Amino acid sequence: MTTNFEELGFEVNYTLHPKFVVKSTGAGEFNGRNYKASLKIFTRNVTEKLNLKTQAQDEVIEEITFKIPCESNELAGDLLDVFRRYREKGQIVKILGDLPSQNREVLVLNDPMEFLSNDIKAKQQQDVKKG
Repeated sequence: MTTNFEELGFEVNYTLHPKFVVKSTGAGEFNGRNYKASLKIFTRNVTEKLNLKTQAQDEVIEEITFKIPCESNELAGDLLDVFRRYREKGQIVKILGDLPSQNREVLVLNDPMEFLSNDIKAKQQQDVKKG
């Protein structure tokens, strides 16, 4: 599933490091509104910033959520497994997205099947090395 834009003038390249939490969400209805299945990836950066009043380096947390829309509940579950494997292997993942919304959510523009096919290719390469 890809997002259909009337005009796509830019996209943002994100690098997802293996310090994230994943959650699959099944399709459903809430307060009369239908929702599609999706995978959400929660991550954050921690930086330091000088506090001018205290002259101390405060730690600042910047949180962001990546949302991958899915055509089915099964696909959302499969993607959850793929991203867990990425995390377990310490693998960095490249994501194309839009700018964060006001609630710090980024809509992922990659086709979800890209992540699945990359995972299958990695498994096949691993099997070749074992064999």
